[in-house]
Amino acid sequence: MWLWHNGELRGSEEVSVPVYDHGFLYGMGLFETFRTFNGKPFLFDAHWERLTHSLEALWIDLPYRKQDIEQAIQAVVEQNAAPNLYIRLNVSAGVAPLGLHDERYERPNVTLLVKPLAEAFTPVEKRLEALPLPRSRPEAAFRLKSHHYMNNILGKRALMDREAEGLFADELGHVVEGLVSNVFWTERDGRLFTTPLSSGALAGVTRQWVMETFDVSEQDVTFQELAEAEEIWLTNSVQQIAPVTEFYGRHFPGKEGTRFMEAWRHVMKTIEKESAR
Repeated sequence: MWLWHNGELRGSEEVSVPVYDHGFLYGMGLFETFRTFNGKPFLFDAHWERLTHSLEALWIDLPYRKQDIEQAIQAVVEQNAAPNLYIRLNVSAGVAPLGLHDERYERPNVTLLVKPLAEAFTPVEKRLEALPLPRSRPEAAFRLKSHHYMNNILGKRALMDREAEGLFADELGHVVEGLVSNVFWTERDGRLFTTPLSSGALAGVTRQWVMETFDVSEQDVTFQELAEAEEIWLTNSVQQIAPVTEFYGRHFPGKEGTRFMEAWRHVMKTIEKESAR
């Protein structure tokens, strides 16, 4: 695959970062994962806003404008002849002296990593499993989509069902988020809920879209309480909304859920609208 790295299109085997890059040495880096539909990045404005906010928290200066990155996205789409791509926009802090760095990073290494996705876009049902280890606390005042993924990797290794998505709770037993997703659920009266960001969950882009599109309340919930829900969804920026079929010994309606089908229709309309711009 062709990637974009520091302003140039390059083959994947040609791209590297120096060993003195602080993204490699200390985890000082951020990324945004999103996908394209018909060559257009979906909900990219929200991804860009989250990235720039997070970069400022880490004192990393991005040498590219939003317009530059949008042009880079079009370049990898065209060069790979792949209108539907999984894209990771990765910003690694850049080279600095060994030791803890207390100044701004002015020359980060910026890369678009890609892989092709199927042309057909359909709901992905998931099984959900409670994880036995707690979610780590955010690195800063809010959870960053950073290079610090050890907690997620250890969580994935702890899964009994290797095909399920693991679900983290905090040290008090309140659900935070999945390994790569935010969590939503509905009660029997149809009310829609999600876990609060104060629990340490990532401010997900699709989570934000759902909350702007529907009437959603934030609420703490335990694994046992979540298992009493009518429907459960997971949201992320590649599958958008993934309905849950099994959790905590209970079966859920998955893609046949009434509220899920309503939400999926809104997702498809939004994709169609953004792809036509």
